[in-house]
Amino acid sequence: MDLNLIIDLERGPRAYLIRWLQMRHLLANPLSCARCNCAMEMKERNDDHIDGRCSGCKKRRSLRANSFFGEFPKVSLGAILRVIFSFTQDDSQRRMAENVNLNRNLVSHICRTLQDFCSMDLQYRPVIPFGGAGAVVKCDESKFNHKAKYNRGRRPARDTWVFGIITAEYSPARGYFTVVDRRDADTLWPIIDQCILPGSEVQTDDWGAYRGLTRLANVQRHRVVVHARNFVDPRTGVHTQEVESCWSQLKLGLKRRKGIRRKDLQSYLDEMMWRQWR
Repeated sequence: MDLNLIIDLERGPRAYLIRWLQMRHLLANPLSCARCNCAMEMKERNDDHIDGRCSGCKKRRSLRANSFFGEFPKVSLGAILRVIFSFTQDDSQRRMAENVNLNRNLVSHICRTLQDFCSMDLQYRPVIPFGGAGAVVKCDESKFNHKAKYNRGRRPARDTWVFGIITAEYSPARGYFTVVDRRDADTLWPIIDQCILPGSEVQTDDWGAYRGLTRLANVQRHRVVVHARNFVDPRTGVHTQEVESCWSQLKLGLKRRKGIRRKDLQSYLDEMMWRQWR
């Protein structure tokens, strides 16, 4: 799918756009009556909507019912499709609003809903566990506090930490990222055990919570780099640079979005994981 196709769909006959969406199971086909369980007859309206009408009970139902498009009944199908495409391309919300000629707050609402879909997709099709016999995974934590500009404004009441586990099997690296309240072994070990397959080699820095990781059933080997001495261990070659690269990309994305509220951070991480893996 490319931008030219999206524009053609948006500007072309409405019936063609609807059929295109139905073929991809983004709209119902056919639309069934919830009461009679029979196919409804389609009736066009003038406001970019098509309703189904049951010949038996005469009940009406929007073609958008139970679809993503139904969340935004006042926005045209073509405009929503363009926002979805722009979201997949990681365009800024300002650019989306300008290109589609929609209110910035409305675009932000659509993007937050798309983030929720990313989170749901990760639940239905989990990216974990990964690793396994002969595979290397790398773990690290990073602080994601919002910095006050010019040292002004309210500072966070507590630090916000994100724990990450990445697999070195892909380039660029892919991983699993989650907000954590603490960085101790009681918090991190269950996450590691859940995220990796048996036989994995785990590489970390020398943070105390990682000591004794081989006691976990799925950890075959644990190797450490002491960052106070070297970023890459000169003897073993162990490093966590792939994780550091992921942190840089995640924080760059936050900077582009002018920061984010702590309660929305996990949704952002879910979106970034979805982009890495899908």
